[in-house]
Amino acid sequence: MRRELLVAVALAAGLTVVAVIGAALQWWWLVVAAVMVLLSATFLAAVDADRRVRALRPFVKQAVHQAAGETVQEQAPGLTATDVIGAVQVLQAQYTGRMDRMQASLEHAVAQLRAEGETGQSIAPDDQA
Repeated sequence: MRRELLVAVALAAGLTVVAVIGAALQWWWLVVAAVMVLLSATFLAAVDADRRVRALRPFVKQAVHQAAGETVQEQAPGLTATDVIGAVQVLQAQYTGRMDRMQASLEHAVAQLRAEGETGQSIAPDDQA
């Protein structure tokens, strides 16, 4: 693993030097080629790391559940219609509460504007109840 890492670092440093030399000589095709190879290698390393993490997740999950003395099926039961209905009802109640607060704020603002128009003076934010 360390050898692969050292090779990758050496390759990246070499490509960086090639890009700098190409820029100094104004060989822009060389700079572009070196940067493209460097970015492609970085992208491939990121894709490989993501693949390894995704492959490791089920193994880790199974090991954790086995250590806890449970099977995966016992740990995560499926969703039922009651769960979905309950979640929708909670979201609906939150949305309704927000709409009620917004309506009250709008009514307060309209009343404040009407009061300003009648008296001809501005109500400062500190004077609000």
